[in-house]
Amino acid sequence: MKAANIKDRLLGYLFGSACGDALGRPVEHFSLEEIKARYGEKGILEIPPDSPWTDDTQVMLVLARALLRGAELEPEEFMSILSEEFVKWLDEPDLGAGETCKGAAFRLREGFHWRESGIKESKKCGSLMRSGILGFIYRNDPEKLLEIASLSGKISHCHPTANAACIAGAYAVKLALDGVRPEEMFSPLLKVTAGISAEFTEAFEGAYELAQGDLGDEEALRKIGQGWDAEETFALSCFCMLRYPDDYKKTVQTAVNITGDSDSVGAVAGGIMGARLGLEALPENWIKALRGKETLEDMVGPLLEKYERVSTKAGKA
Repeated sequence: MKAANIKDRLLGYLFGSACGDALGRPVEHFSLEEIKARYGEKGILEIPPDSPWTDDTQVMLVLARALLRGAELEPEEFMSILSEEFVKWLDEPDLGAGETCKGAAFRLREGFHWRESGIKESKKCGSLMRSGILGFIYRNDPEKLLEIASLSGKISHCHPTANAACIAGAYAVKLALDGVRPEEMFSPLLKVTAGISAEFTEAFEGAYELAQGDLGDEEALRKIGQGWDAEETFALSCFCMLRYPDDYKKTVQTAVNITGDSDSVGAVAGGIMGARLGLEALPENWIKALRGKETLEDMVGPLLEKYERVSTKAGKA
């Protein structure tokens, strides 16, 4: 992929994820009926001026900073750096972080090793929502991508279902950068998550079946779930991408107008779609409305340099 194109795709991922996060933020925890009552029958459709993102984008940036410090290192060394970045994150403003992520960061600060900091029972979506940036950095080193995705997820979420979703979220961005359409992601994503979690596989397969069926978006999304747990978050995101594979805006609008974890589903779907379609696919007014966009812009150059370094080391520059 040409340098200009990969930069456009990185911008698409970063802003695509953050815009999905920001659009869903005001309606997280609302029922669909409550969303419609407040925003109209079609739900929330636009990002208001000066809209902040949530912890979803915040922890993705935590992971990104760790990658900038040591993506090319061996996994054990990288995880030590990620542990340090998680501890630093505790000093940042609380943008709505889940108890699993915060709990892991507190345990790391108390001296727990990163292999012991995660919660075994948690299958919430906190590891999934940050994992997409791994698909960019390790796009040309899929073996390391899968290993780092699993380890970096388990620093907070150790449940097999969360692990499978975290791996799938990272690998889906890699596939998107490779130009793979949503309907063509099914088999490779099943392959890289095989044997990890039957619960994840069932939800993932169900989303594909529903997307190909006759049910309307609202009814089908209700069948999938609310997105608080990782398998539902990823399944809901996949459903929206499958229904609107060439329309970033419609994908994200559909993703956030649900009863449940609107910002996380919007962030996951938005990041994957942005990585595949590039920055131009995003509404310009959404990008302008985003608070803190300079933070994302400042990450682009360093992340591109790290991408090239990791790709060269993998022999696929």
